[in-house]
Amino acid sequence: MGSPKLTIRRVLVKGSYSCDLSFDSGLSVVYAEKSHKDPRSTNRCGKTSLIELIQYGLGRRSDDRKKFYFAPILNKLQTLWLEVEINGASLTIERSLSELSAKLGVREGPYVPGIEKSPSEMVSVEDMSDLMLASLGIPKVAVKTAKGDPSPLTFPSLMRAFILHQEDSFGAILDKIIPDRRRSDILGFLTRVTPLERFTLEDKLGEVQRKLQQAEVGYTAIQAFLVRHGVPSLLEASELVAARKAALGQAKDVQRSVQRHIAAGEPTGAPEGQLDRLRQELLVTKRDAAQIEASGAALKQEEARLEELLASISVDRQRAQRLQSSSVVLSTVDFGICPRCLNEIGSEMRARESHGRCCLCNRPISTTSDTPPRGQPKTADIDQQVQEAQAILDDTRQERQRSERHLQVLHAHANEIGQEIETQSRVYVTPAVDRLLATSQDVASAEAELAGAQGLLRQAEALEAISRELDALRQEQAQLQDQLKEAAKPHRAVTDELRQIYGAVLRAIDFPGFRDCSVNPYTLMPNINGQLYIHTGTALKGLATVAYHLALFELAQRRETFLPRILIIDSPAVGDLNDINHDRLLRYIANLATTPSASPGRDPDPDAEPGWQIILTTRRLVPELRQFVVETISSPDRMLLRERSMDSDKGR
Repeated sequence: MGSPKLTIRRVLVKGSYSCDLSFDSGLSVVYAEKSHKDPRSTNRCGKTSLIELIQYGLGRRSDDRKKFYFAPILNKLQTLWLEVEINGASLTIERSLSELSAKLGVREGPYVPGIEKSPSEMVSVEDMSDLMLASLGIPKVAVKTAKGDPSPLTFPSLMRAFILHQEDSFGAILDKIIPDRRRSDILGFLTRVTPLERFTLEDKLGEVQRKLQQAEVGYTAIQAFLVRHGVPSLLEASELVAARKAALGQAKDVQRSVQRHIAAGEPTGAPEGQLDRLRQELLVTKRDAAQIEASGAALKQEEARLEELLASISVDRQRAQRLQSSSVVLSTVDFGICPRCLNEIGSEMRARESHGRCCLCNRPISTTSDTPPRGQPKTADIDQQVQEAQAILDDTRQERQRSERHLQVLHAHANEIGQEIETQSRVYVTPAVDRLLATSQDVASAEAELAGAQGLLRQAEALEAISRELDALRQEQAQLQDQLKEAAKPHRAVTDELRQIYGAVLRAIDFPGFRDCSVNPYTLMPNINGQLYIHTGTALKGLATVAYHLALFELAQRRETFLPRILIIDSPAVGDLNDINHDRLLRYIANLATTPSASPGRDPDPDAEPGWQIILTTRRLVPELRQFVVETISSPDRMLLRERSMDSDKGR
């Protein structure tokens, strides 16, 4: 069967800006030529636009209009027509360039004028991946995430291996693919280094993991429910059901006994009936209400006492504040005359105070009016007493309010019981019938308790079943993990062949300082001269990346892989490749098209149409490539997308 064959036959854009490019099998070059000897004229002339159009036509998602590559000229574009050939069958894909989320129209056969009037199969952007995979004969697979959810390897992610975009493909192999493990998943699947069985097992393992997680959640919820009801195990639930059944049996025995006594006209032997029970319940309710009323009265007295205490403490605080204020005021007064006789206080009179006598009355001084008493309370202590008294008062009030609410509930319950007693009294027949009604209530209550216990038993049985299911799922998970570990072993022969091809490509392009290379069988990332390819330097890293994709392309010619026999290479940005290495790479690509024998696996007949396709956009042109140029573009005169009036200037 060989690897699938995908060929881009035509790229047609309609709108105010348009383009129309046709491609054949083999090598096709779109050359960005300098205009007026200005090297900057090769920028923004449409090289990367061609890559974007091909990716967009093959089903690449573009959800954000602001980030869409053609956003600056979106009002000048209308429709993209992409004609492809897949394993010998032609398809024409129609996609709107103005409505990014619109469905794609897919028609069988090549593009012909007026094709837009013919019926088409409308395919959503999401379903376009499945259509391309099915057309190419590539299985639809997914890899398992850490949570067990399937992450499908969609066609837009797979085509990163054979469409090298300037922004996404020269920094590293499958650059910006997240997580890094997904790179090895994509490469391993396409090259078939990773057995296909691994993806089947991952799908099964993910399904088991999701079931296991759901079962664990259910197990935890049921176990918590049983613990809340005091029945943590199946044994205890069974014992509870047995006890409830025994209680129900006893209640039914009593009921049947009462029925037999009534039928025989004998005394029931039990004086307590429904009315007796209601009266007893009423007495208990009234007793509880009386206790709460007494407690409420005590709380009211306590509340009044606390209010008086709080008022008293507040008065003490005011007195203390006044005494403190008067002491402060008197301590600042300096008497110059006697406040009584208004005579001047002389020096002799002042001298008396130095001997502990009053300057006015000459009596011994024990204390003065501006000296605060030793037992004067502090306002901070009084404030603390006020806060404590207020807190106790608040608690007392809240407790009294709770008591009042409870008392209201008890009064309402007492009223209900009284009404029930009145109702029962109206229909009261005999003590025996009353007793029979009481036993019926006992039976109904026992049946309700049994139903609740049986519900808990069912939950416990469900918990036991989930526990067995968890054990089985864990065992199945362990078995699948062992099988997956065995199935995930890489195909060494394919890895070795990829390494040999990669080494041959590096030697053919005269990679600077190249001695040897290897390919990690698990990550499929190459090492050059004993170190990872990304450590070879900025310019050489881009060269190593392109060479690796050329090796993948060559592997698809030699072996049966899932990698289509097509390679589309965008022109690298300035600095990704130096001029010398860039020219060597271009000569190697030209040599692939001119020397069939240089590429094992290709048809040796030089007149036969190649079974592969390479589309290359470049700003550099070596003589060997000139014969493969299908379009020459430049800025601003010959843009890839330009006004319709300029279409006559194409000059392919």
